[in-house]
Amino acid sequence: MTEYALSDRGSIDLVTEDYYDTEILRLFDGLRFDREQMLDAQATLVPETDNPLFPDSIAVYVKDLKVARFTQEDASRYWRPLTRVVASGYTPVAPVRFWATMRKVNGRVGLESRAILSVSRPDLLFPANSSPVHAALLPQGPSLKVLDEKDHAEYLHSILPPSGEGRVILTLEANHLRLADGQEVDSVDVLHDRRVVGRLSTQMSEQLAPVVRDAFAREKLTAAWGTIRGSAYELSLTVQAVRADDIAEAWHAHLPNSLPQLCPEQDSYEIEPAFAPSHAEQHPENKRQVQRRDPAPAEVQEEPRREPRPPRRRAPLSAQGRAGWILGMAGLVVLLLGLVLIFFRPILGILGLLLGGSLAFTGLYVARLQSGAPVPQLASDEEAGTAFPELDAAPRTERSS
Repeated sequence: MTEYALSDRGSIDLVTEDYYDTEILRLFDGLRFDREQMLDAQATLVPETDNPLFPDSIAVYVKDLKVARFTQEDASRYWRPLTRVVASGYTPVAPVRFWATMRKVNGRVGLESRAILSVSRPDLLFPANSSPVHAALLPQGPSLKVLDEKDHAEYLHSILPPSGEGRVILTLEANHLRLADGQEVDSVDVLHDRRVVGRLSTQMSEQLAPVVRDAFAREKLTAAWGTIRGSAYELSLTVQAVRADDIAEAWHAHLPNSLPQLCPEQDSYEIEPAFAPSHAEQHPENKRQVQRRDPAPAEVQEEPRREPRPPRRRAPLSAQGRAGWILGMAGLVVLLLGLVLIFFRPILGILGLLLGGSLAFTGLYVARLQSGAPVPQLASDEEAGTAFPELDAAPRTERSS
């Protein structure tokens, strides 16, 4: 079936953590422990009407490997537009990014993986207008601002969706623009349904004009995805296309139109059964087990209650200690006096600082040495018995004199 490239201006998380380990390991081919690897690829989306585990599931394939699926909520949102693509005879594709690594938890080896699919929300998945049949659709890329779109505001407001945002297919036309100094430069006009709605910048026109002219020489138009946003007061138009240097050689060789015509919108679409089980879906015993680290012990042993220590008291201050404190205070007074004199009598002030500092240091040092050290207060016999019950339990023997 022909591939149908979906609009990729958004993203959703995929489910990878249960039934797809075997396929993910084959996809990465050589994961290392605790080293996460990343892979960008094109994903094929397959609606599975006959999936026995997840009814109406949307499977994600990369390189013919079933590596993920949509969440149940996302599958419900995307089911109708994707089945429309399949019922029209095409295969929906979109970019996907994978991360995977091997982990060892509690002695068991396991795989960790996640994936994000680049796809627009359902109401922006398809363009509001049809792509020309004889057109080559440029691959989607960064947004390029369309200039002079305000000159065509009346027409653009007529095609603006009620939601204020929509996706459109635009065509590009290469022309020559004569500047005021007589110089000619390339100019790429932007058209919507054969009507000019703006132009690209001079720099982007120089890059894309040769591509547009080459396709025209081969009897094909050049089309590109676009986005229109606005309200009753303002409006903007952008083109999403890769730079000319990033266009693959295969595109130049075939000039593909990856956005062919779809069947009309309906409430539902009939599609063929497409469920193909992954290895773990076929062998549920191989389903990934959730790796959990050892939990903390359910019962925590209480620490034995500690009796409060008896208060401590200090020994009385000795005479030498009192003398040290007096000497230290006198030194501080001389030190302050030296600070005052240094502004009037610098020499006397410096001597006062030296003398006062020496006296203060000596006095405080002596007072520190001679001060009473903490002395533990002896517990009474009753307190001793309470603190050391094993002494009460031991038999007592009297010593002979």
